[in-house]
Amino acid sequence: MLRSKTITFFKSILLILVINGCTPTSKITYLNDSQLTEWDVSPIPPKHHLEIGDIILVRVISRNEESNNLFNLETNTNSSNRNITAANMYLNGLTISQEGTIDIPNVGEVFVLNQTLEEAEKTIMQKAEEFLINPFVIVKLANFQFTVIGEINIPGNYPVYKEGLTVYDAIAISGGITDYGNLKKVKIVRSEKNKKRIYNIDLSSSNVLKSDFFYLRNNDLIYVQPLKFKGFKKSQSQLLLSSLTTFAVLFNVYLRFTE
Repeated sequence: MLRSKTITFFKSILLILVINGCTPTSKITYLNDSQLTEWDVSPIPPKHHLEIGDIILVRVISRNEESNNLFNLETNTNSSNRNITAANMYLNGLTISQEGTIDIPNVGEVFVLNQTLEEAEKTIMQKAEEFLINPFVIVKLANFQFTVIGEINIPGNYPVYKEGLTVYDAIAISGGITDYGNLKKVKIVRSEKNKKRIYNIDLSSSNVLKSDFFYLRNNDLIYVQPLKFKGFKKSQSQLLLSSLTTFAVLFNVYLRFTE
């Protein structure tokens, strides 16, 4: 009877060790709250409204190539290196001043603050029509970037030259979340009307697909928090193996003495 109870006790200890050595999959698996194969997602990515300090690339095009050179800064599009490209875009871009204007060569100052890129194109085209016949204007945001810190494999600041970047895209670009990252506790620091606001999101939930944080905005900061017991989890496998070995030795000794 005593032996049976003792064996049961040791089995309970073994079960506890195994359970403690495991991390709940709900904290480390994306979109794990639903069995659906498709979801409604956030609509079209929100349009960026130009802010003070934004850098934009402006191309004014007309049928006269000589005139085009007068209204555009030189750009180097031959570089395949991301850092060089970012530097070129920075150097050849136009920065929105504290007054909300950009200074276009041979055109002058144009007010574009709080306008979308499409609205800025129309504004600049109206100004360019004073100098050119039927000009065409292209405006691109040159300083779209995001930052990822915390439990991420390649933390850092990333310039991006594509529209509709999602939070999952950002995680993938930065190498993915480490084994110690908690998908349920991710913070996004976002600039809104010259203020910084902190939001908590859960990347393990499909609700993020319909939220305002599915698509990133310029200068978003993503912070992936660690699992609660990260310090223990680092040596989790070694600890579990050592515990099982100790258990086996003690149990074997016990059996010998009770024979």
